Order: sequence, then structure tokens, then C-alpha cells
Amino acid sequence: MNMLENGAQYEGQWLKGTQIRQGKGMQIWPDGSMYEGYWSDSKANGKGRLIHADGDVYDGNWMDDKAHGFGIYSHLDGAQYRGDWKEDKQHGHGLETWPDGASYEGDYIEGRKHGRGCFTWADQSTYTGEFIENNIEGYGK
Repeated sequence: MNMLENGAQYEGQWLKGTQIRQGKGMQIWPDGSMYEGYWSDSKANGKGRLIHADGDVYDGNWMDDKAHGFGIYSHLDGAQYRGDWKEDKQHGHGLETWPDGASYEGDYIEGRKHGRGCFTWADQSTYTGEFIENNIEGYGK
């Protein structure tokens, strides 16, 4: 393992003759967080998995060190988001589930439920319709 300037340790491929992480590799930060996957220009790019120090896991696509494209974020408590990401935020279509059985499937914009979606509460009652910035909007079904 090679020690980096930020105190993290990296093992993997490098751009020949440089200190630029390029290709497949694994990095471990001082807080215990770990990324394993693909690198380009010393940034997470392509497919990879980040295990946060608190135990949460993101497994999916990356672009310039940010979740971007399809990915699955699993919380230690059992909550999960499976869907599209843009610059580290839920963006596009996704399915979010919680340990109590509640779920939301629908559109997200910049990390918020926004557009058409269906929310199912723990008692299995549902609302299908429009959401604006995480809030139910209008009548729906």
C-alpha cells in the first residue's frame, strides 16, 4: 500500500511514471472508509464500491469522485435507494425502501422526490401522483 498526501492508503494501478491513480485500485482513508473500483486521473470513475466509515455502502457508477449513473446506496439500518444518480444526488428514476416496509418509486431531481411517483406507507396505503421537492402535490390516487 502506498501512503497518499491526504493520509489515505492506495493499492492498485498507476499511470506509468506518475503518481496518478489510473485503472483498478483500492483506497482506504484514515477514518476507515474504503473505495474499491476504477480510477481515472486519481478520481473514482467507472464502476466501484464505497464503504463509508459508518457502514453505509454505495455500489455503482462514478464520475469524477461522485456517484453518477446507476447505483445502489444501502444504509446500515436497512434503508436503500436503487436508481439513477447525478453528481452525488439521486436524479432520474429510483426506488427507495425503508425497514418498516415503506417505499417510494418514481422521479428524483437533485436528491429530492420530484415529478411522478408512488409512495407506499408501512401500512401499505399508497399515494400515486405528483411530488414537488419531496412533498405530495395535488390529488393523486
